[in-house]
Amino acid sequence: MTLLLLVSTARAATLDVGPTAAYATINAAVTASTGGDTIRVEAGTYAEDLDLRGRNLTVVSADGPAVTVLSPTASIRLDAGTLEGFTISPAPATAVLIAGGAPTLRELYIKDPATYGVLVSGGTPLVEEVGVWNAGLTAFIVTGGEPTLQRSVSYHPTNYGFAIKSSSTLRNCVAIGGAWGFVFETEPSDAANLVAVGTTTSATGALFGSTVTNSAFRDNPVALRCFSGYALTFPNGIAFNTEDTSNCTGTPLSAVTVADPRFANWSTTLPFEQIDLRPTPTSPMRNAGTGGTDPDGSVTDLGAFGGSEASWSDRDADGFPVVFDCDDHDANTFVFATEREDDKDNDCDGIVDEDIPVDTGGPDDTADTDVIDDTGDTDLPADFDLDGDGYPAAADCDEHNIATHPGAPEIMDSADNDCDGLSDEGTAAGDDDGDGYTELEGDCDDTRTDRVPGAYDIGQEDGIDNDCDGLADDAVGVDLDGDDHFDSVDDCDDTNPLVHASAADPTNGVDDDCDGLADDDDLRVDGDGDGQTPEQGDCNDADPTLLVGTVDIPDDFIDQDCNGTDNYDADRDGHASPTSGGADCDDGRSTVYPGAAELCDDNVDNDCDELLNEDCDEDAVKRSSTLCGCATGPKPGSLALLGLLTLGSLARRRRLVR
Repeated sequence: MTLLLLVSTARAATLDVGPTAAYATINAAVTASTGGDTIRVEAGTYAEDLDLRGRNLTVVSADGPAVTVLSPTASIRLDAGTLEGFTISPAPATAVLIAGGAPTLRELYIKDPATYGVLVSGGTPLVEEVGVWNAGLTAFIVTGGEPTLQRSVSYHPTNYGFAIKSSSTLRNCVAIGGAWGFVFETEPSDAANLVAVGTTTSATGALFGSTVTNSAFRDNPVALRCFSGYALTFPNGIAFNTEDTSNCTGTPLSAVTVADPRFANWSTTLPFEQIDLRPTPTSPMRNAGTGGTDPDGSVTDLGAFGGSEASWSDRDADGFPVVFDCDDHDANTFVFATEREDDKDNDCDGIVDEDIPVDTGGPDDTADTDVIDDTGDTDLPADFDLDGDGYPAAADCDEHNIATHPGAPEIMDSADNDCDGLSDEGTAAGDDDGDGYTELEGDCDDTRTDRVPGAYDIGQEDGIDNDCDGLADDAVGVDLDGDDHFDSVDDCDDTNPLVHASAADPTNGVDDDCDGLADDDDLRVDGDGDGQTPEQGDCNDADPTLLVGTVDIPDDFIDQDCNGTDNYDADRDGHASPTSGGADCDDGRSTVYPGAAELCDDNVDNDCDELLNEDCDEDAVKRSSTLCGCATGPKPGSLALLGLLTLGSLARRRRLVR
């Protein structure tokens, strides 16, 4: 047993990847690896696709996500092992896709995916300390399997922070911005210590009876929104600047909600949103929760930094957890840190080395050395590009911020990123129509000045929710679920905001787009670009190598040609077994397969034509039958003859030995 353990331990290896390492690319190291190996990646940017399915590997960065970047063109896929310590940018449409197995995602920064940050459609993966920024649809979505998502953060998705459509465990997760924080389309097996801040529709939504414990919501139009008569209970929760419930049955909020109603004693020191929703020792919410103990041994606190799973990583021990620290591998880098002359953004404000003396070549009082600060410099030479964004000072409206220059995308940061004189336009924080309300402030249509909170609702005349209260109240029906579609016109389920005539119709057994057919989009759309839709027989529309008509690779346990089985050829004779779609009538004999030559001395149907020993002469068949005893059985005296022959053979062997 000890010997086996030593052999197994010795077999695991560490393969280094990087400009000075043995392998220049991650895929080269993957090809050279075996199960259980660790692939350690040096700082740098790696523009390569990663499909790690079938490989139990640990792929980890040496110096963390701030300096180690993956730039794939297709979804990163894995079903085992661990992916840890990377920034994924620019992210593909779906950054990480897990369809099965039990892999681990840890310490990932996913930037700007067009659809999803992390999509789980099967398996039991662990997703922890993953941050997803600006997802085009949803940051974290679960459509199948039973994953665990913990200590992870969604920043400003278009729709949902966390969309849960299969039984999942959620612990200590944070949803910042977006339309919805957490939406449950099935009952979660465990949901606790959640935080939602600044959503535009609701902190949570429930299409099934759900319970969310020990959670804290702030600055959301609604804390709990329920559909189809379901209840979403909220024991030991707190909500501030928020309408408590909408369409929820029962009494979902407990009395503890009003214990600290204005969050008067809550920390507000974390980056990006400048709020971490953590009760201070003087808050009456301190130790108010249930269900275990904090890492400090006290009774469970509310919010994302309380509870038994609240051990957020702080690798550099600077007091800022990994997903909230722009470089958690550098103790000199955190929000409000002192800027140092080290070519790093120490204070996480998007500016490098501000307040450091820099020789700009311009006129000043200290031998051409200016102190670059956040207020700007008037003596920068016109061709000087301080922030390195490719735009000189003469054309750049903020020479201290690499994210600000003419043509830059506008982001929600209260700054004029594209130098057009406006701030945050096109985002939820911008007042695009100039009516005095932003989307964060409840503007339900930021392209029309007549649609704002408190406006006169024309009611029976235009079918529009003019006052942004969620109800149109017109002759053609109402919009109870707030999806801008009316129940008697183009919404076949006005209790579900995911169902209406403009919705996608994925495979979930529901007619999401109200066309009378369930799941028709997924069946008629070529999702993987291989020229074949599921309706045409594509058995895996997320993998372009699997489709009807392709060549099935033998013995890899994958059904490439979508015929329902793998082309398994156990005896390696070039013919698959019947259970694998082949016609080899005996996949244990390499001499047996359709078209094989008929052998006359083995009494076997070699060519699989259900005929025995055809084309053989009668004497050969008799000899075969006599020797093997298959056709006629033993004759009197045959066993004695066999014994004499055997003794004679042994006697000759002894004489030869002598």
